[in-house]
Amino acid sequence: MNTYTKLPLSLLAMALSCMMVTNAIANDAPAAASAKPKAAAASGPSDDDLSKALLNKINKGSGDIVIRTGDLPAGNPPAQAKPEAKPRVASAPPPAKPVEKEPIEVVQWSYMDGPGGPENWGTISKENLACMKGKSQSPININVDRAVKAEMTPLEFLYRPSPLSIIDNGYTVMVNYGEGSNLIAEGRQYRLVQFHFHKPSEEAVNGDRTDMVVHLVHQHHEGDLLEVSVLMTTKPPATTRRYLWGNDEVKGNSLIQTLWNNVPLVKGKVETPGVTIDVNQLLPANRGYFTYMGSLSTPPCTENVLRYVMKTPIYVTEEQVKNFDRIYPMNARPLQPKGDRLVKESTGN
Repeated sequence: MNTYTKLPLSLLAMALSCMMVTNAIANDAPAAASAKPKAAAASGPSDDDLSKALLNKINKGSGDIVIRTGDLPAGNPPAQAKPEAKPRVASAPPPAKPVEKEPIEVVQWSYMDGPGGPENWGTISKENLACMKGKSQSPININVDRAVKAEMTPLEFLYRPSPLSIIDNGYTVMVNYGEGSNLIAEGRQYRLVQFHFHKPSEEAVNGDRTDMVVHLVHQHHEGDLLEVSVLMTTKPPATTRRYLWGNDEVKGNSLIQTLWNNVPLVKGKVETPGVTIDVNQLLPANRGYFTYMGSLSTPPCTENVLRYVMKTPIYVTEEQVKNFDRIYPMNARPLQPKGDRLVKESTGN
């Protein structure tokens, strides 16, 4: 069905003139104003098309002018505006999973070969640098022929009994000694703090190490350290008398046996069994000694430790040594270079 518009002639003439004015104004507009989306232009016949069709009808001279859709030039169907594409919002990446760090293995120092062995003590911790770079480390070999014989003040042991407090600390059997026991050396007084054991002896005399050694650790009130090393041997004393039917019975060290009887079953646990001990039982009758400046023989290997090594060993039985061996078969540091250090030997008892 055709759509049409029926208008009087006068009105059509007026409409035509208005259209022509409108077209003239539109043609004078800036080019930028006409640069509109094609979609808007394609919505229907333009004003130009409409005016041309109207002029054709007027020229034909008919009374009422009827303009049908067929008189108009064919145009493109109105284009449907495409919906504006919404900007894509980038989705946030999933939170990164925390990287699981492998636990750092802490190397413990030990007496065995390996990462924690004596040759690596200085690299385990910066606190142990003296173990690697120190120039006055202990233990050393004492060459008796090279020791300076000197008349020195005897060591004065002012020890008294103490309640037993014993611990297996994972490296040795150690006894924490009570207050009131002191040592006077070179006119200075040092308090006995603790004593512990090594197998074999750490110090060597003329290249020989004894079965065991006990280290008596002392400290001055200003912080200086002093250690007394008492060598222990299973060789019976030379004073033992021999008879046709045998030798005098040589008994083991009673204090050592008391300690072994009370070693804790759990490492790191302190036992206070209510027993009183007397450290004087670990001292030899002959109080002659060697002395030199050294260090602690365990990490951190602190230097400037005044060391005394008793010349005469004390006697212990093979069974007593075997009992310690069942706990610590070997817990002695290798011998360290003596360097240019001076070793003195006391000439008195």
